[in-house]
Amino acid sequence: MNRPVRNTLAELREIRVLAKLTLDGYPWLLPQTEIRSLESPLDIDREVRAPHGIGAIAFGGEWWPVYCLSGELRLLPQLPDNRRICALLDNGADRFGLVCDQVETLAEAPRLLGLPACMGTPDSLIQALAPLDRGLGCVTDTEHLAALLATLAEGAGGH
Repeated sequence: MNRPVRNTLAELREIRVLAKLTLDGYPWLLPQTEIRSLESPLDIDREVRAPHGIGAIAFGGEWWPVYCLSGELRLLPQLPDNRRICALLDNGADRFGLVCDQVETLAEAPRLLGLPACMGTPDSLIQALAPLDRGLGCVTDTEHLAALLATLAEGAGGH
């Protein structure tokens, strides 16, 4: 899990298809090309664990660590009852599962907005904002989520 490279707004606008991952009602938008598979949380093997993960899913002959984040982006040690699907994320460098309330493909790419100066820190998970039918979505990618998970694990005494 490497330090994220900040994408420019112009680069983000080139993404043709975004998926909406919902965590506790909060919409997060990621490039759909980074979603390798959607799996059932029932397939999570809780005996195979990465530090601060909730288990792992066997996919493509490998174990993918699975994490659960709250809507406020805190690591959750248990799987909440409202989590219905696990998105296996893969950007070529980082591979892991993220358990979500729901995952859906957006019919059309939303208009992406630059971040206000107070949100535009170099290590920000949020890369852009997107007006949605109901509220505002935060745009990120697998690399930024991986960096967040690494930071949270370090803060929780992980390795």
